[in-house]
Amino acid sequence: MLVVSQRPSDVSRTILSQCNNFLVLRLTNGDDQSVVRHLVPESMVGMTDVLPLLDTGEAILLGDAILIPSRIKLDIPTIKPDSATRDFWTEWATRKSDVLALSRAVESLRKQSRTRGARTDQQPNCD
Repeated sequence: MLVVSQRPSDVSRTILSQCNNFLVLRLTNGDDQSVVRHLVPESMVGMTDVLPLLDTGEAILLGDAILIPSRIKLDIPTIKPDSATRDFWTEWATRKSDVLALSRAVESLRKQSRTRGARTDQQPNCD
């Protein structure tokens, strides 16, 4: 049996206590990280500090299947998931800059004021 969750803090403690092995991917939520910290031996609890920093495909493997909890890199799947996630880095690197839009954004920022009494009903023009 395999228990899979993106929110370990929502999984019953009874269920977690019956699991012998854990494969933990990136976790940014403090409650979820706390659950994982309780699964790791006290001498290895520092390893959980990297949970919010894990890259795509990186994980911490711990439990009876492995002698020492370890940070591992999973192979890229041969059949890629049908995901709507955009490839940010590729798009960022290949997309041409819109100089006109950048100029408008800078000009809009320059026109904004933080002085007291400034009109707050004016919206910056960010066409």
